[in-house]
Amino acid sequence: MTQLTAAVIAVLCVVLLAKALLAFGPLYAGAPARTWLLSTPVDRGALLSRHLAVAVAIGLAVSAGLGFAFLAVTRLSVPLVPWFTLWAALGVVLTCLCVLVQAGHRSVRGVQRGLSVAAYALVGVAAAILVLRPGYLLPGLEQAGTVAYAVCAGVVLALAVVAAHLARRSLDAMTRGMVSSGAELATAAQVSVLSLDVTLFWSIVAERRARTIARVRPAAISGSRFVALVKADLARVRRTPTGLFIWAALMAVPYAVTVVGLTAFLPALHTVTAFLAVDRLAGGLRVVSRSPAIRRALGGSDLSLTLAHLVVPAAGAVLWSAGTVVLVPGVPVLTAAVSAVGAPAVAYRVATRPPLDYSSPVVDVGLFGPTPLGLVVQLLRGPALLAGLALLQTALAAG
Repeated sequence: MTQLTAAVIAVLCVVLLAKALLAFGPLYAGAPARTWLLSTPVDRGALLSRHLAVAVAIGLAVSAGLGFAFLAVTRLSVPLVPWFTLWAALGVVLTCLCVLVQAGHRSVRGVQRGLSVAAYALVGVAAAILVLRPGYLLPGLEQAGTVAYAVCAGVVLALAVVAAHLARRSLDAMTRGMVSSGAELATAAQVSVLSLDVTLFWSIVAERRARTIARVRPAAISGSRFVALVKADLARVRRTPTGLFIWAALMAVPYAVTVVGLTAFLPALHTVTAFLAVDRLAGGLRVVSRSPAIRRALGGSDLSLTLAHLVVPAAGAVLWSAGTVVLVPGVPVLTAAVSAVGAPAVAYRVATRPPLDYSSPVVDVGLFGPTPLGLVVQLLRGPALLAGLALLQTALAAG
């Protein structure tokens, strides 16, 4: 990957970090702290200071990780201490700004929309650079001396101190509604991690996305039951353009692999990326497969409902694979064909996985603690097929 593209992607990751922080708050307080905010005359600033410290620490760690990833990809020779100080301070500034947005009177939804527009623009810029300037480097980052990096790090560190002070002062005006902005998503994330089941988390995310649409214009759907279901699934994809945008943006991954020179891993990564792209279009399949109530409301057999909601992911897989063959030099037709068939199959396996059963026998091998064997098998439904397809792609390419 070119250094300029890596720089744009690093900025994109910073924007996505801000979106994630605003989605979870970033200042999140549990139910006991939220109760104290209104039911007792407690000092709100002192009560929420620890929560602010946790949010700042998370932003600092993630931002420093982005700085490390940027160096690992570009292999730039820069002074490490000022570099990581700069990125860590940037994480503190970003987190404190998100806290100020949360505590202010500005709409968090409006800020999220602005960040989404910025993310779309950065993805477009990164894709354009890969096509127009694939060999562009950033010699200025290496030519800048230690003094320049130290000055930049000092400036950003001073901004971090000011932002932290302003964020601490804003805690006194925090209300229960402000601290509860990301409570639903944070609780779903905790439950999903503890139960090893991400379906609850993604269902909450899907519901929040549906709320952002606000309202839609009702329209009659003509055709048979099968055709109507396919048209409804297409309408769902059009009303959530983020998934379609990610589906298209992931075409740049095989191109980036060829630019870097990792052609030996191209077949396997092509299949994995194809599944990630198709999974963005399989929301209707997941909802129908995991909700017996919706299947009863729609009527018809489970097989017909599943096949109808497989049309859009399967068509997306074929178009995505064909697009990579046309746009990316070096992608074999056989690799694209296997991905076009395998990606919808993996998406189907993941979407139709039954609810997790935790009552299977437990075995303790002394490494991860007591582990239910049946739970491991259930979690491998889908990823195991994806790993097998990746190995198949590698074997076919080597043969």
